[in-house]
Amino acid sequence: MNNGPVVVTRTSRFVVAVFALLVAGGAFAADATQQYLVATKHAFKTGGLAEAIRDAGGTVRPRNVVGFQTFDGFAADLTPEEVAALRNSASVRWIEPVVERHAFSAIKNNTVQTVPYGVAMIHSHEANLGHRSGVVNVAVVDTGIDYRHPELAPVYMGGYNFVASTPDPMDDAGHGTHVAGTIAAADNQSGVVGVTPGIRLWAVKVLNAQGSGTNSRILRGLDWVVQQKQTLGGNWVVNMSLGGASASQAEAEAFQRASDAGVIVVAASGNDSTADTPAPVSYPAAYPSVFAVGAVDQNSAIADFSNQGPELAVVAPGVHVLSTVPLGTGTASYLRSGNAEKFASALDGAPISTVTGQYVYCGLGRPEDFPADLSGKIALIQRGELFFGDKTRNAKERGAIAVVIYNNDDSAISWTLVNDADPTTKTYAWPLAVGITKADGEALKAAGTGTITIANETDDYGYLNGTSMATPHVTAAVALLWTLAPSATPAQLKTTLLQTATDLGTPGADTVFGAGLIDLNAAANRLAPAAFGPSRPTTGRRFGHRG
Repeated sequence: MNNGPVVVTRTSRFVVAVFALLVAGGAFAADATQQYLVATKHAFKTGGLAEAIRDAGGTVRPRNVVGFQTFDGFAADLTPEEVAALRNSASVRWIEPVVERHAFSAIKNNTVQTVPYGVAMIHSHEANLGHRSGVVNVAVVDTGIDYRHPELAPVYMGGYNFVASTPDPMDDAGHGTHVAGTIAAADNQSGVVGVTPGIRLWAVKVLNAQGSGTNSRILRGLDWVVQQKQTLGGNWVVNMSLGGASASQAEAEAFQRASDAGVIVVAASGNDSTADTPAPVSYPAAYPSVFAVGAVDQNSAIADFSNQGPELAVVAPGVHVLSTVPLGTGTASYLRSGNAEKFASALDGAPISTVTGQYVYCGLGRPEDFPADLSGKIALIQRGELFFGDKTRNAKERGAIAVVIYNNDDSAISWTLVNDADPTTKTYAWPLAVGITKADGEALKAAGTGTITIANETDDYGYLNGTSMATPHVTAAVALLWTLAPSATPAQLKTTLLQTATDLGTPGADTVFGAGLIDLNAAANRLAPAAFGPSRPTTGRRFGHRG
């Protein structure tokens, strides 16, 4: 009988009738069907299904029926004729096709533009109406920007390299380009899209290829921004996804002067916390003149690494963030089964490769979980108990040509094959290994076996974690607000973001989340309500991944 969420235990005519329908449904399996959600006037467990079929004239034979507790109705495979009959049933409220839903992580797609989950999570596209009434400049003070990237080239205005003392701030680390994409990646129907496409983007390179620099160099970069504002005019926002543990009086004075000059500096709180021990907000984020940003994940939970303290202003998405990287330096991964392409994330240390083969479920990846010979097969393994590298090594030693590890919860997939406590993992010849969601893994396990393709390809986009990734969401939010209200003061912009943030954690501002998760749509409506008129548009943009 049906193993759906609702379990009917009472012996009744209704139960017998449903069982008969489910069995009889097998005789119609050859018919062309589609899965629908059917809302009934009465709950599934009290006879809603049988009642709907009776009132439809008794001609409907639903297949793969699943009843629900959270709404009155059921899911079933139905033919077009059956749908029409049920629509005429007095016991049916409405019918709609079942549609796909994906986890809030972007996946590779060759036909649509990706909206990274963080861009949607802060409601930026509801607020972005294309208003460009004020000139807004965003300076990314970082490792530089790959200004050749097609997502960034249209808005790139120039910059300076304070590492090499040249006017060429080309990114040689990747960090600054990733930050820049979250801010301003083009809305061009391919790749990804940023929070506020169309602003003026500047690159100020103060960190070297290893992501390191000095506060002296940072102050030079800050001076450069202030000078540009004095020369060119307009409103300026600075993104600093960088910092350190110690304070500097010179920095404190410099950032205050930049603030007095009308420049808004947004900085990362730092990545030094652990799940058990929070670390204080780093500098420059901790200075009173700087807007400090922490990181949350796609479920609005604080990121384990996010630094905390009373200086924290707000939080934004900073876990498994998809954005631009220097051309050809990123990776995109996927799993394809039949015509369906699913999200996957290559484990750190896995090679660039594409593998097709029959998969075999191998439990938790312990030696006793594998069949004697996996030659030419792909091992499907559940997360848990062992290190990812141990699971993958065990699979390879049994002959597996690749490994798919599926999650055991709904957390972000950002895993590694390398174990710092085991030096051999740094030089081991790893096979291709990718992680997939719990739901996708359980679906493969339930199917038993089949042929799949997994891939880890070079790309111009990639995922990163950190308060560095959260900060550009807020920087771009400030920029977008300034396009809507070009005469607003920096204090008004900051106050608006604080007052409209979604409160998380303990009521009111706290040391973990600050004022909460920014809500750009709410901030825009409060700051510039006249820009939106009586009704608001919706984007309807689907989640996918880059072209």
